[in-house]
Amino acid sequence: MSRESSASASSATTSAGKTAGGKSSVIAIDLGNSAAKWCIDDQPESRVLLRSPHWAEQLIAAVSEATDPPRRWRIASVNRPITKMLVGRLNDELPADDVHLIDCHNIPIPARVANPDRVGIDRLLAAWMASRVFAGQASIVVDAGSAITIDVVSNDGAFLGGAIMPGIALQFDALARGTDALPAIDVMIDSGEATTADSFAMPATDTISAIRTGVWLGAAAAIDGLIGHHMNRMNAGQERDVFMPIVFTGGDSELLSRLSRYQVQWKPRWVLDAISSLE
Repeated sequence: MSRESSASASSATTSAGKTAGGKSSVIAIDLGNSAAKWCIDDQPESRVLLRSPHWAEQLIAAVSEATDPPRRWRIASVNRPITKMLVGRLNDELPADDVHLIDCHNIPIPARVANPDRVGIDRLLAAWMASRVFAGQASIVVDAGSAITIDVVSNDGAFLGGAIMPGIALQFDALARGTDALPAIDVMIDSGEATTADSFAMPATDTISAIRTGVWLGAAAAIDGLIGHHMNRMNAGQERDVFMPIVFTGGDSELLSRLSRYQVQWKPRWVLDAISSLE
C-alpha cells in the first residue's frame, strides 16, 4: 500500500501569510458531518471536531493568526447548517476576505448519475481529483468519513456514482443506541503501522473486542466486496483484467486502507488538494 504522511489533527498551523508576489493565501476547507478540515496553500492539514462548541472560533483564529488579509476561503461542505453559520461569521468578522462556497457547477467533471446536483460535493471533488491524477484510467475512490462512499471514475474522467454505507462511528453508535446490552465504546484504536487484520480477535472472547472486530473487519470486508463486485463486472469478457487505481481517503481511511486486500493508495489530503486545485 502506498502511503502519504499527514499532519496531526491537533497540530498547529504554521505561518503562511501571503504567497510570493503578493497573492492572497487560499484556505481550503472541507466541512463534513463530524469534523472541519482545512489547509492554507500547501501547508499541512489541520482539523477540529464539530462537537466542540468553539470549533468555528478555533478555525478562524488559527487561519487569521497564520495569514494576512485579504484571504480566499474555498469551502466544500456536506453540512448545510454549519456551513451557513461559518460563512456568516466569516463575512461578519473578515469582511475583506473572499468567501466562496463550492457547488457542483464549480467542479469540471461530468456526473453520469440521476441527480448530479444532489451528489455530495466531497464525492465529486474526490472523483475529479482521481480523473486528473489517473488521467485515461478508470479508478475507485473510497472516502471513509461519517459515511463511507465507494465511488467509480470512468477512464474518460466521468463520475459514475458508487455505493454509500454507514461509517465506522455510525456503526458503533447504532449498536450502542439500538440495543439494551451493548455498550458505547471508543471508536479509536491504535492505528499504528503494526495494526492489521491479525490485530483483531476472531473469534473475540469479550463484548468490546467482538464489537471492534465486527465493525472494523466488517467494514473492510464490505468495501473490498463492493470493489470486487465492480471489478468483476468491468473485467467480464475481457481477455485480461483491467488495472484500476484505488484511493482511500477520509478520517478512518488510514486503518481501513491497511485492512483492504487490494493494493491501494492512502491519500489523506485528497479532497483538500482537490479544493486547492480548483484555483
